[in-house]
Amino acid sequence: MTSSYSILNEKDLGNPYELRISVYTRFWLYLIPNICSVFCSFFVLYHFLFDRTLRQALNNHIIIVLLFIGLIYEITSVPLMLYWYQVGTAWKFTLTFAHFWTFVDYSCYSTQLVGFAYASIERHILIFHSNWVSTKKRRFWVHYFPLTSVLIYKIVYYVWIILFPFCEEVIRQSPFNGVPMSCVLGVPFFYKYNTISHQFVPVGLIIILNIALFLRVIWQKSRMNRSIEWRKQRKMTIQLLSASTLYFIFMGPRTLFQFCRFLGLETNDILVLYYHSAFFANYIMFLFPFVCCGSIPEVGKKIKKIFFCRKQRQIIAHLPLNTNALTQKRTNQIVPTRAVSRAAEPPSP
Repeated sequence: MTSSYSILNEKDLGNPYELRISVYTRFWLYLIPNICSVFCSFFVLYHFLFDRTLRQALNNHIIIVLLFIGLIYEITSVPLMLYWYQVGTAWKFTLTFAHFWTFVDYSCYSTQLVGFAYASIERHILIFHSNWVSTKKRRFWVHYFPLTSVLIYKIVYYVWIILFPFCEEVIRQSPFNGVPMSCVLGVPFFYKYNTISHQFVPVGLIIILNIALFLRVIWQKSRMNRSIEWRKQRKMTIQLLSASTLYFIFMGPRTLFQFCRFLGLETNDILVLYYHSAFFANYIMFLFPFVCCGSIPEVGKKIKKIFFCRKQRQIIAHLPLNTNALTQKRTNQIVPTRAVSRAAEPPSP
């Protein structure tokens, strides 16, 4: 089948659901967080990859993968969104370029979501069933194989539906960030499959598993008095729960409004709310590196050490001046005292 395509934009579609946020505001709401997030991603990845203890910890492997995925998203798809905010519908691009942008955006964003759902499952295993990964063979089947399978599945799936579609291709750009939307998602079966398996199920797993993790950890700590193991598990628990907060805040509303659309409740108000929630859902990508940086004690200690060293150097730099002043003050107090005591002594006969 020969691929034919045309370009549709919001004006051509007569779309009344454009964001109430101006394009100028959208541009800065993405630009500043994206720049900060890129630098933070490099900082956190540097510590993860060059610190042997962090690199070998099984719970950090999925975090490293998600940071790389987010970094790819931030240096490819987000700059294209920013350019689209500047030029708008005047930007005409080829079908090949549309395929590239759609593939990078869809695969990175969806893999980030599904990957964190997998991390929620794996964290229960690492905390409560650590014997499952006690040998190399068990680590391969329980840790490495599922992670690799998730990545391969997401890549193959989006290569198939984006690069080899079986429908007439129409470059229809998203009304809130300009990303070209795949025509395959217009097919009812694939729309339902993609929405359920790549959004509803991962978000549901993240919510349920993280609440269960929190309750399970609290119960075992209070009832079974496992204080020694709690110290070991606290880092992994805090790391996951703090990151899951991002998904509750930014992905929860989008999933809720998407579920309303899925049930056929596609009113104007729900569509407007859905587009706004989808716009802010990208903040998961922007804030994820900061959460990883703040929730990892090793990185936090290094940051504190840097600031402590600077503060200590400043104190040492001022210390000689203060010491000299104190010595001079003591000398001025001691000398007169000795003089008075000698004057008070009776003269020798």
